[in-house]
Amino acid sequence: MRALLFALLLMCMAVPAMAQSIDPVDDEPPHIGPSETEVTVGKMTGKLARGFVNVLTFLGELPKQIILTGRDEGFWAAISLGFLKGIGMSVVRLGAGLWDIAFFLSPWPENYEAILDPEYVWE
Repeated sequence: MRALLFALLLMCMAVPAMAQSIDPVDDEPPHIGPSETEVTVGKMTGKLARGFVNVLTFLGELPKQIILTGRDEGFWAAISLGFLKGIGMSVVRLGAGLWDIAFFLSPWPENYEAILDPEYVWE
């Protein structure tokens, strides 16, 4: 009986050693760089982030427009026309930010680009 159990034990140990190893076939071509899906998701998240940044910094348009108008046209134009331009551009930047947040999944405008130029208030 002992010999039979010993033979069975040897056979159980030998079976895995005799089994063929099968390598999985990798039919996918090697990728160089990110996939198209990763690029698209990156553009979507960039549009969403741009929207949040513009919503948070839209008030920066007021001093920016005052400074730019004052540099180009002088002090009196800065405090009058620059102030009005700043209010108007603040509203536009806030709207562009809200648009980017609401429609970040949509590729419009072309390829997830900004609808406002410059993209950020500090540019």
